[in-house]
Amino acid sequence: MDRQSLRDIKPPLELPQNLLPYFIGGVTLLGFIVAAIWYWIQKRGQTSPVPVTPEDHTPLAHEAAYEQLSVIEASDWLTRGDMETYHTQIAHVLREYIRARYRIPALELTTTALLRAMLHAEIGKPYVARVQQLLANCDRVKFATYQPDPSEASARIADARWIVDETKSLDP
Repeated sequence: MDRQSLRDIKPPLELPQNLLPYFIGGVTLLGFIVAAIWYWIQKRGQTSPVPVTPEDHTPLAHEAAYEQLSVIEASDWLTRGDMETYHTQIAHVLREYIRARYRIPALELTTTALLRAMLHAEIGKPYVARVQQLLANCDRVKFATYQPDPSEASARIADARWIVDETKSLDP
């Protein structure tokens, strides 16, 4: 027999005579799908908003900075002569304020990169210069073992407050 010759067609498939179980199964499956969709639509429409309570109030960036600076000022680091911790905390508060206020990742950046990011964010040059001066003074104490006198160290809190005061109302 030649491969090119015609072959007979296959006979039709035999369908079971009793289609009722298949029909009932299909209708049941379709009913479950429709019920699940209806339930999902009903639940989605019933989401209630979470009520805002006064306890949920998150302080603004400048409020948090003022509070943290007050805690540092009330601490005994300055009276104990722990200048490194005192200056580290002030620098951390200032960097945290800049992060929260201007959405600059100030805690992860070096001082130089932070100042560059602040200039790129179009923060005024006088404020950037003041931040540079404050962070440089804090870095001297933290890394170069410089020991300022207590009045000079107290001026760091005043500098940090000045920066927060002057920039809290600027457009971020």
